[in-house]
Amino acid sequence: MPVVGKNVNDSEHNKRESSCGGDVSSWDASDEAPTSTLESLSPAAGDRIRLFMADSTVRGGASPGDVADLYTSQEIMADDAATAYLDLRFVHGEVPADWRELQDRLSVAHFNGPPTSSGATLLARVQSLEIRARMPRSIFDDPDEDEFDDEDRAARLEDRDPSLADLADDARQAIERFIISEVLCYGIAPYRVMQLREDRRVAGDERSLQYLDLPFELGDRPADWDRLRDQALMTRARLESLSLDPSAAYVQADGHHPDLSADGLLQVIEERATQR
Repeated sequence: MPVVGKNVNDSEHNKRESSCGGDVSSWDASDEAPTSTLESLSPAAGDRIRLFMADSTVRGGASPGDVADLYTSQEIMADDAATAYLDLRFVHGEVPADWRELQDRLSVAHFNGPPTSSGATLLARVQSLEIRARMPRSIFDDPDEDEFDDEDRAARLEDRDPSLADLADDARQAIERFIISEVLCYGIAPYRVMQLREDRRVAGDERSLQYLDLPFELGDRPADWDRLRDQALMTRARLESLSLDPSAAYVQADGHHPDLSADGLLQVIEERATQR
């Protein structure tokens, strides 16, 4: 199955091993980029797709009926390029780069922000954050501020326990993949836990180690850990109901989409399952 936005070269891809222990070196991937983007579609079609993505994030995924409703909506049917764009995602199984970027922003806003019951509310929150991010920096801003922020995110929190949102991006992604793989692969080898902790120790990331101490040393899983675990359990149940192997589905998605957010990864797994 073709894949868009692969961020590892062939030699790195051949060496990559999934958390389930599967070798992903036998998979083919395409480096071809989509011919259209959300911005190149008609405004109505682009907005309809963005709302669909936000609704799917709030609901924890999209059903085949949701996808059919999207395809047959007036906004999409009036724009042939929009149908072609959706075909990349739902027929060819590719994830356009701008789709991935928006999905990641939606996921972060959904998990880190206040609860919301509406995709429109979530989308408005993301768009508001984007507007603020585009605002010009003050001449008084410290150019090294972002670097200091990254360093601060590796320091222990003294006043409370950390959450996934408090961790550096690479630490958060590694831990989220660990949580998902533990569920979809029906458990995980003990050395994977040791490897995860050692990687964070080598990186000097005390905060992520503090977070990992909660489930592994204190026996107290954080609320966001359990929330993601529950989401993965629901995905596993759907795959089992379709007589599909959750472990194999994870290995394939993990290998093809190493940079996708946790929420986006689970969505890809479920969408591929419904296409079979």
